[in-house]
Amino acid sequence: MSEATNKPPIWFWIIAITLLLWGMMGLFVFYDFVVSTPESMAKYVEAGTYSQAYANHLLATPAWVTAVFALAVLTGALGALCLVLRRTLSLPLYVASLLFIIVLHGNTFLIAKAHKLMSSGQIGMEGVVFSLGVLAVWISRKARNNNWLK
Repeated sequence: MSEATNKPPIWFWIIAITLLLWGMMGLFVFYDFVVSTPESMAKYVEAGTYSQAYANHLLATPAWVTAVFALAVLTGALGALCLVLRRTLSLPLYVASLLFIIVLHGNTFLIAKAHKLMSSGQIGMEGVVFSLGVLAVWISRKARNNNWLK
């Protein structure tokens, strides 16, 4: 195949850069989560972002959930960086990230039943997280199959 054939289309770059920005935002959200205190959560409750019950739930998050959250965010951000750099490692990183997201959602919705404490917007954001995880796996698989990755 010629080099021109391996050149990704512009839509690939738009999605890849968007996913990289999303991954960077995820790193910030994770950082904000791990440094949360009752005082910082009170600001979210006061602003109406979280209910008091949901803030209490977040503050009591088990260590294993925090570890899975870290793995989901880190593998997603690294997958995005690899995608922008056109590296094949993006696919296994994104698959791992999606699996971690599924574990987190299993905990949120099935084990902890935290969705009962969440607003519809927060539940919707969980849907966005899952959807972008699926998109990331799809685009990295498509890029690999089209020889856009090295």
